Amino acid sequence: MKQRWWYIAAVVAGIACGLCVAFLIFPERAKVQEETIPPAPVRASAQIAALPPTSTVPVVTEKVATPLPEPTSTSLLFLGDMMFDRNVAARSKAAGGLDYPFKKICNQTDCFFKGHDLVVANLEGPISSKRQAPNKGNVDFMFDSKILAVLKQVGINAVSQANNHTWDQGRAEADASQQKVRQASIGVFGDQIRDSVASASAIVESNGRKIALLGYNVTDHELDKQAVSQAITSAKKQADFTIVFMHWGVEYQAKPNKSQVELAHWLIDQGVDAVIGGHPHWMQSVEVYRNRPIAYSLGNFIFDQDFSAETRFGLMVNLVLNSQGSELQLFPIRIDKSQPVLLIDQERQVRLDRLASISDKSLSASIKTGVIKIIK
Repeated sequence: MKQRWWYIAAVVAGIACGLCVAFLIFPERAKVQEETIPPAPVRASAQIAALPPTSTVPVVTEKVATPLPEPTSTSLLFLGDMMFDRNVAARSKAAGGLDYPFKKICNQTDCFFKGHDLVVANLEGPISSKRQAPNKGNVDFMFDSKILAVLKQVGINAVSQANNHTWDQGRAEADASQQKVRQASIGVFGDQIRDSVASASAIVESNGRKIALLGYNVTDHELDKQAVSQAITSAKKQADFTIVFMHWGVEYQAKPNKSQVELAHWLIDQGVDAVIGGHPHWMQSVEVYRNRPIAYSLGNFIFDQDFSAETRFGLMVNLVLNSQGSELQLFPIRIDKSQPVLLIDQERQVRLDRLASISDKSLSASIKTGVIKIIK
């Protein structure tokens, strides 16, 4: 009996001694086993933050859908007809500077143009130093070349010469005018008579996007549609967006005529992204056709037509373009002695209401807010 108890005691003592020896001989192994016990679940972001920069331990993170970046947009502010001769020149001279017409909308302390990527206007006449005998009554425009420095200073990036006054000093001076505008680092496009690809278009760039600007005048000749179609095809191959700036319609009318509407629709059918117009000296209606905006006439921007209410008002439109659609922002102006003034508050609302009343009724609510959003 005593031998049996002695045997059991010896076995127990042996096991105890074996455990002690194991912990003494293999302490690091026991430590590793302890550390590899999985911790309580934590968020993947917390696991990543806890790892040292040089860690090579693989970490499994949660798959979270990354939102797509907002598409890059480009905004083009379009201005109506600019004329720097006649009473505009006299007023500028009396005020002591050619920058007189811009004083109320873009001066040294505050310039409305700065909030836009590109600013485009219609230059209603040639830059010239040679005044020829008038070939159409007493309307015979020419502008001092020094005005180009003013346009550059206020931030106008491109001008259309597709209008019925570009050849007022003859063809040679019209060509010279375009050359002078280019030398001033201002884009120029369009011609009074010629509709060829070379004379009609210019490519400008902003925010990494290329925009083709095409200008055409149909006030004194019919449009060469074959040449226009070729120009649009060429432009679409070179640019992200293609916009046509038209000179058309009947003066002093609030709504476009049938030929304007048909031509605007044809241009969009050819693939252009927007159509902007001028020449009537009045603001005309806006429209959306096949999810593309049309502003039939912006009216005057800088002029001396003080003889009526409508000729003393105009419209600027900011065209915002991206791959998903476009937006047309409407900015009514008043022209005080050849100086455009941005309208605000009640006066702005009166003009927006006026535009809504002459435009498609389906757009009335949007026009009254000053913004038309268009999704492709």
